[in-house]
Amino acid sequence: MNTSSAFTGSTHYLTTITARTHTTTVDEPLDKGGADKGFNPEELLAAALASCASITLRMYADRKNWLVGDIAVDVSVERNAESNTTSFTKTIKFSNALTDEQRQRLSEIAERCPIERALKGTPTFQTTVL
Repeated sequence: MNTSSAFTGSTHYLTTITARTHTTTVDEPLDKGGADKGFNPEELLAAALASCASITLRMYADRKNWLVGDIAVDVSVERNAESNTTSFTKTIKFSNALTDEQRQRLSEIAERCPIERALKGTPTFQTTVL
């Protein structure tokens, strides 16, 4: 099980996130009352999906000995509060030329990253307030 912790002090929205031995900052942009000192939570979600897809693609390409070059993944998140739906748009670019077969297979593999599977699945949530 992976665990991350978040701590928000008295400074509006400025939050420190810790996982294992790593720390990062999360905040809201200026127009939402934050100090814009880090990713906002939605950007962090998009970054989790983008990085997971990129790592999954690198692992697959390495196993197949495909020289795909650099991998860049952009993820956009669009939330509709009214219908309580979220849409993710993923764009993947490789610095080396790919065959049509490689492009198709890598597209399929990108959808198998653990974060995308978790988002597409049926997550459950448990909250305890101490």
